[in-house]
Amino acid sequence: MNHAIEIALPQPQSEHGGKSPLDWKWPAAPALMTLFDKYSGRESVVRLADRHWEVFAAGSTVRLEFAEGQVGELQRALVLLTRRASSPAPFRTFANVLIAKWPAILELLATPAEKLRETWTTVLSHPLETNVAKAVLKLACKAGAGHWRAVHMPLVKSLDTFVKEGLRQNKRSIGKRERVASVDAQAAIVRVLDAAASEDDLTDRQVEGAVALLITYQHGMRPVQAPCLDVTHVRFFRDASDDLACVLSFHAAKQTPGNEFELLRQVKPEWVPLVARLHATALAHGRQRLFNATGPITFWDRAVVLCKRFSVQLDSTARSLRHTGAQTLADAGHDRASIQAFLGHKSAEAASHYIRASFKQAELINTALGASKLYNSLLDISTGSFVSADEIQLAPEDQQIGAVVGYRLVAGVGLCKAGQSSCAYNPVTSCYGCPKFMPSLDRESHVEAIEGMRDQVRLYLKQGISDETPAYRQLTRALAGAQQALTLIDDRPKNHG
Repeated sequence: MNHAIEIALPQPQSEHGGKSPLDWKWPAAPALMTLFDKYSGRESVVRLADRHWEVFAAGSTVRLEFAEGQVGELQRALVLLTRRASSPAPFRTFANVLIAKWPAILELLATPAEKLRETWTTVLSHPLETNVAKAVLKLACKAGAGHWRAVHMPLVKSLDTFVKEGLRQNKRSIGKRERVASVDAQAAIVRVLDAAASEDDLTDRQVEGAVALLITYQHGMRPVQAPCLDVTHVRFFRDASDDLACVLSFHAAKQTPGNEFELLRQVKPEWVPLVARLHATALAHGRQRLFNATGPITFWDRAVVLCKRFSVQLDSTARSLRHTGAQTLADAGHDRASIQAFLGHKSAEAASHYIRASFKQAELINTALGASKLYNSLLDISTGSFVSADEIQLAPEDQQIGAVVGYRLVAGVGLCKAGQSSCAYNPVTSCYGCPKFMPSLDRESHVEAIEGMRDQVRLYLKQGISDETPAYRQLTRALAGAQQALTLIDDRPKNHG
């Protein structure tokens, strides 16, 4: 993708000595810089003397066009001096913003220090712009360029970055669960992937779309992460049941150079054949990369096209599915460390937002039910969405919920709308609180489930397993759900008479 930006080039005069920033003494810039794009596996070399730069970033090619003459030389020098330890994508963004906002950058440099704050809020309006402007002003202070000195550095650092409002909006969106895909949308994705895994006549692009969708839905990976998968990042092995299993190794995105790390993710067993087919295709074509698609746009487009083959409109974005995965973990009782690991973050701060959103959702339901911390499906329970023993018997076997809980074989607790084969979680203990769960009217099945879960809790306590672990918290949450189901069954004649 090529981007050419046309700019106006005013040359303001400084109030200090009559010289413009173009005539100031700036540090010597490096003659060239090398940038390696791990997503495309390509290297860019940018040179101070070249007016045009081509940068490979996040799997695509971007052309940066600087101004002519002395102005362009200063633009390139400022990019090279301030982005020495940058990866390609931030480097590209920084250069593009500096070119587009050049008149504002010149105005800020020429502004006296005592008027800087006023000018700042007049000419800038976005965090990307303030990031560039601060970097250039800090360089001027450090180098003593023009009228800027080291004494002005605290002033520059204190300038508003306009980031806080964006963060507040992001937190509000997570808190309101606006980015979480609906249960129906998630069920449709699962159906598509299940169907694709059993299809023999998918095209290579459709197989790519299927693997793109499963990576994004199951593991919440960003579209820029998957295209950089090499065939060596895919490992197949046989599990304890001698079934084919697969583990993928991803680059953690948005990490500073020198702080990168890998994320290991195991593919859902039913979907391993899709990855195996794509891996075999890549090897057959002599590709080093697993995907033929090199950019995030093409990558996600193929997922959309695959869904259309199975008459499903994929309205969710890759980003919304990433948020959905994190929120699902929070709703299931996982702690901050688990959600942080899922997101691939260095900090657990973002995980806290999802946990708080989960608490808020629980509080809303508690108010409606006057019960302990439960989730959406109990609203369905309270309005009569039960199934009878006969309905359970007539339902497809895959939808009938049964499992060994503790030391007991528990069956007949209800039905799963999606089917147990589509669920990665433990049956029974994960069902209470799941929006796909339709509980049975049979009181004794819930009593048996409760006793089985109590056996498991006692075993955990005996083994010294912490009550902060996801498994322990899931059990206690499921216990509360089963007990609430019993209460609602007992109250049913009174409520519906």
